[in-house]
Amino acid sequence: MARNRTAKELVSACEYSVHDLFRDDTFFLDYFQREYVWEQPQVDKLLADLTGRFLDQFSDEHSAHDVAEYDPYFLGPFIVYQADKKTYLADGQQRVVTLLLLLIFLRRLTIGIAGAEEKTSLLSTLILSERFGRRTYTVDVDEYASCFEALYRDRRFAAGDAPLNVQRVWTAFQHVENHFPATLRGEALLLFIDWLLHRVSLVAMNAGDRRRAVEMYQTINDRGVHLSPMDHLKRYLLSDAESDPRALEGKWNAMVSDLEKVERGAAFAYVRTVFRAKFPAAARAPGPSLTDATHEWVLAHETDIWATRKHGHRAQFFTDTLYPLHHTYATLLRARNRLNPALAAVRFNAHNGISEQFDLTVAALRADDSQTLRESKAALVANFLDLFYVTQMVEDEPVEQKSIDELVSEVITAVRLSETDDELRRVLGEQAAGWPDRLDRLSDLRYDRGKHFVHYVLTRLTAWVETGAGRKDPTEEFLTRRTGERGFEIEHLFTSTASEYEQMVPDASYYAYLRNRIGALLLLDGLDNGSYGGMRLEDKLKHYRKDTLLGGMLNPDFLDRGNVKLRRFLRTEGLDKLVVPYKTDEVLETFIEARGRLYREIAKRIWNLGRLGLIPPADGKPAPAQKRIRLVNLLDEGLLLADDRLVGVHRKKPYYARVLADGRIETASGTVRAAPTAAMMDAVGTASNGWAFWRVDRTSELLDTIRKRYFERVGRRGP
Repeated sequence: MARNRTAKELVSACEYSVHDLFRDDTFFLDYFQREYVWEQPQVDKLLADLTGRFLDQFSDEHSAHDVAEYDPYFLGPFIVYQADKKTYLADGQQRVVTLLLLLIFLRRLTIGIAGAEEKTSLLSTLILSERFGRRTYTVDVDEYASCFEALYRDRRFAAGDAPLNVQRVWTAFQHVENHFPATLRGEALLLFIDWLLHRVSLVAMNAGDRRRAVEMYQTINDRGVHLSPMDHLKRYLLSDAESDPRALEGKWNAMVSDLEKVERGAAFAYVRTVFRAKFPAAARAPGPSLTDATHEWVLAHETDIWATRKHGHRAQFFTDTLYPLHHTYATLLRARNRLNPALAAVRFNAHNGISEQFDLTVAALRADDSQTLRESKAALVANFLDLFYVTQMVEDEPVEQKSIDELVSEVITAVRLSETDDELRRVLGEQAAGWPDRLDRLSDLRYDRGKHFVHYVLTRLTAWVETGAGRKDPTEEFLTRRTGERGFEIEHLFTSTASEYEQMVPDASYYAYLRNRIGALLLLDGLDNGSYGGMRLEDKLKHYRKDTLLGGMLNPDFLDRGNVKLRRFLRTEGLDKLVVPYKTDEVLETFIEARGRLYREIAKRIWNLGRLGLIPPADGKPAPAQKRIRLVNLLDEGLLLADDRLVGVHRKKPYYARVLADGRIETASGTVRAAPTAAMMDAVGTASNGWAFWRVDRTSELLDTIRKRYFERVGRRGP
């Protein structure tokens, strides 16, 4: 006898653009949906995928019409169902919440941009709505509401007092803010928003009701038996083993287990890293994507991987390469998440948003290296990338993942051919030979030009002095904000109220400029920083005695009252004459500049090639083929003159700047930038390649053309 009930509809699926997804629904969460768990690696990966796909297609000559033809990007499926006239997310919270955070951040950036009012308004309607007097965010979860509100309004939020999942939401936004590419500002930002909203899509699978949603969620997350990409790779690689492939399966499973215990998804990421590192040309070749279609990529590049493949070579790749190196990769993952003194720069690079930092490391490793040698090589590569990041930031040059990828592609072949530790030191040292010179500009850093980077620099400077004087290394404490704590924050030595120091600096705007320079900043425990409030520096000096040594040294008698180890350390490093305590009768600008020189010299000792383990060329000069030169090199060769006027045209409008005698560029606004791309960003509000933007008015030559003549001249002259 047939049951008397209405048949349920089959599960349906519908594709949504990001715009339509956030416009059409408000999403709620049910009891079985896990909390927000994404952390920096996952957030950075999503951000890098989206911005990278856009930047690969972007040109500063493109308009919104061109963006409509850009390749789309698919973010995958998620599960929804309806109950009580509401739409619930059964699976997909991580992506949807992170997209909401990205939209909130993009709205912040549009505020104040001329002509962007419509974009600001549009983003506002996608982020939240007003219903019956209640403000509702697109992901409507009571626990998240106050956090979303603080982010939307750009207000302070006591994240340390919030539940762990809310803390993760707050921290995820900080990752988006800190690692969003600088090149996507101004007009480029508006085009990116168009692409994100209308060319990025997801597929919603509608389960209909809660019961079936739970079944689908469990099937996908618990009971799924479909073959994963790792299953396909295992079958492919082990199937041609000389003996029974099942004999190798235990090793394969052990490798996967070792990596997954450290981080979910690490095993598959590791395999892709090895392929990119060992076969970089194939990884960049057109065809199937190594990231999105790994098994298909391997099949397409069999002849690149095994030029003379014979039976057993695929399994040998697993036994001789994949399995031996996976222990080192696991060590690197742990070092990425928690400071390992032997691999400290791995942690630094992760903190600074270098999400794909291990390709070059794995390229340097050999299966017959000892574990000690592998970790030594890994430390060299991590130090190399950290030095690149710091010196690029000082120069106002790009440091997003695309810039890292370009650097890696330049040097990866030589790294792969380095058989010994010493050869690797020389390869990396030659590439980095000119980078430390950029640290001369470190004393020009300002709080208002990059809070994340300034915090990082102060972390390194402060920790170096602490450990040099025999104290415990505080780096991890400086970088990490623990539950219920404010963490370490940037402290301004001088009050935000200009009137407190108007007798010394009458011009309020110039005072604001001075107090934001790095020489007027410290790193302090957040609670201490908050307790000092608006105190004048002379009143805070006694409190600084108990804080960091860099803070204590502001007191005139600090080095004379004990602190023997600190005095000895500063003398050994040649820094004792640079320590300038604060005196109330000192000219403010003179003191801040002197303090900045101390910071600069500390930085030169931290990021010294020899101390990083890198060996520069015998003459100390960068290789002529290096692309990363500065305008000062062109001035030294007479290819460019001080006070040369630069002209750049964007959308038929001319922009002007001039070259200073020290190789920097002053734009029409009076802002001084260290590099052409940064000057273009300041002038136009967007940037791609500043070298190809600016022309010298005197000769009508592009800076890029002059740079090429420089390479030709230096190359002919030889070493």
